[in-house]
Amino acid sequence: MKSSLPNAENYMDLAFSAAERAKGTTLPNPPVGAIIVKKNIVVATGATFPAGGPHAEVVALRKARGEARGATMYVTLEPCSHFGRTPPCARALIEAGIRKVVAPLADANPQVGGKGFEMLRRAGIEVETGVGRERAEEFYGGFFFWARNGRPRIAVKIAQSLDGRINAAPGRETPLTGKEARRFAHGLRARADAILVGGATLRADDPDLTPRLTGGPAPHVFVLTRRKRPNAGMRVFAPGRRSGTTVLSPHASTGLPAHVGHRRLEGGPLARELLEAFRERGCHEVLVEGGRGVWAPFLEAGLCDVLYLVTAPVFHPKGERWDAELAPGWAKPLEFHRFASLGPDVLAEFRRRA
Repeated sequence: MKSSLPNAENYMDLAFSAAERAKGTTLPNPPVGAIIVKKNIVVATGATFPAGGPHAEVVALRKARGEARGATMYVTLEPCSHFGRTPPCARALIEAGIRKVVAPLADANPQVGGKGFEMLRRAGIEVETGVGRERAEEFYGGFFFWARNGRPRIAVKIAQSLDGRINAAPGRETPLTGKEARRFAHGLRARADAILVGGATLRADDPDLTPRLTGGPAPHVFVLTRRKRPNAGMRVFAPGRRSGTTVLSPHASTGLPAHVGHRRLEGGPLARELLEAFRERGCHEVLVEGGRGVWAPFLEAGLCDVLYLVTAPVFHPKGERWDAELAPGWAKPLEFHRFASLGPDVLAEFRRRA
């Protein structure tokens, strides 16, 4: 299909749309989108295949065939310059005769990190950067963190009342926040590669843990539980769930259907074991959503990279404080980043100190 678009920002938007469709399928590689434009006509669109398959640039080149010569490629991340599971994308662009490459910014992966742009320029290809930079920094934030730190970025989301309670009474599930805050939370889900939730939260709410209010791919779900047999009828265990679910448990097996993954916890430091499970799946960003027993290990181990604290305009004096059992000093690695209004609720965002 061919279409006309008026400017570079529009072309880059189209490339990001392709990248967003691939999100959740490419790990541990980042989801990248690429389009090829010739004489103001989009002649091909590509997105990264699952790991081991072709990258977005190569997919677009194969679709464009001879029309790639003399054309401009808009790509959401710097083309790679190294041999991995696939040959360098920068080399493929040179061989195809691409005239110009437009990308938001360099890849944070030290194996690339500007080397792809350098290879293109040495071959006489014009390189323009900066188009879509802000969007790329947000879209690839988790991937950049993973590339620089060797582990996924951990984001913790907690909803509280004005008096710091997570419920109206111990053991009682209590909806706290409004629609705008829920929409914000769904946006976090859409950005994450995986969600971690506790078994108690799962049993109480039976959430589907999809970004249905914002759209986007459903992240993989990790369920941390100390019970042997979670209810197989819960929505996160549905056979048709594209992103899949993994149960993390100290028991040898869960008794769940074969399509549900399982990883046995060995009894070491919990946050470290959970990180290892995330690494095995290649996750770049994990959203920790539910239960004090789920988020506390990351806060206490200093492994929370972003804390989203959403406060609702209600009081629950008989409820449980979300920070009641945290070890002293847990907040030292974090610093305040911003406030934001979410309808009647207020978001306070904290980030790990640089």
